[in-house]
Amino acid sequence: MYDFDQHADRHTVLIDPVVRVRQLGRFDFGRRTTTRIDHALVYSTPKGTYETYLPPNRPRPGATRHYTAVYEVDMGAHPVQSEIRLPSDNDAHEFGATLEFTWQVSDPARYVRSGCRDVPRLVTGELEQAARPLTRGFAIARSAAAEQELLDAVRSGKPLGEGSGLRVSWTVRLRRDTENIEHERRLQAARHELELQRYEAQKIAFYQQHLTQGGIHAWALHLARHPEDTQLALDSMQKHQLALLGSQLDHVKTLLGPEGGEAHELDDTRQLMIQQINEALAPYPRAPLPTPELPEPPPEYGRRPHPPAGPEETR
Repeated sequence: MYDFDQHADRHTVLIDPVVRVRQLGRFDFGRRTTTRIDHALVYSTPKGTYETYLPPNRPRPGATRHYTAVYEVDMGAHPVQSEIRLPSDNDAHEFGATLEFTWQVSDPARYVRSGCRDVPRLVTGELEQAARPLTRGFAIARSAAAEQELLDAVRSGKPLGEGSGLRVSWTVRLRRDTENIEHERRLQAARHELELQRYEAQKIAFYQQHLTQGGIHAWALHLARHPEDTQLALDSMQKHQLALLGSQLDHVKTLLGPEGGEAHELDDTRQLMIQQINEALAPYPRAPLPTPELPEPPPEYGRRPHPPAGPEETR
């Protein structure tokens, strides 16, 4: 009959590795204690001392008559994750800390003597005690530096849980508190929005000074906002350019025609303008512009007329 029993098995989450306690009396002489092979047995004596039998060792029958109680101690490894809060240099903000550790009893008698009944709380409390004065020296934005300082300081000191007969392997991650993180995200979103607005304003200012030129520049502003219209813009610009060249060609034909001036004055100008138009049309799938055939001028075209005869010439 046990005075205390957690009814724990291999899958039970433990915070106290003492799974059973039984008081021993004179009628317990010779009784064999049944326990799991991976549990340690700690016997207390009337003098207040403890004797430990690590697994798989067990006391011989009859050897327990001088003991007053027996403690059955789990020797397994137990992982724990704990969330704690640590102060920064500003009382309005706290670091959030995730502590991950695995604890195991290394000295069963020392653990029983310590009177500990909650190992995760014990380990977390020791870490907090070492960490709080240290993290107070860091601003909330310096979580990475505070984390490294904490790891170095605690690992260089007395191992966590050692005073209670425990072996603890651990790590801790520091981060800014949730409120500070959300505040920073809002600031980042606002900065991003302002940057987009500034960029948009620069584009608008750039295109505005070209809008007065019309045509291609107007389409460039439109495409900055609607890139899906690229093909439409290209078609439109090509038609616009061809229409402009056609209009110029009509003016040239008029200028180079019979009514445009004297042939000997326009010959060089005609050849130069035809050459420039052909060069302008070169990117387009169009045959070079031929030199227009002008009609032959009448015999009197281009001759200076004689003045009328004077009185002496009419004689």
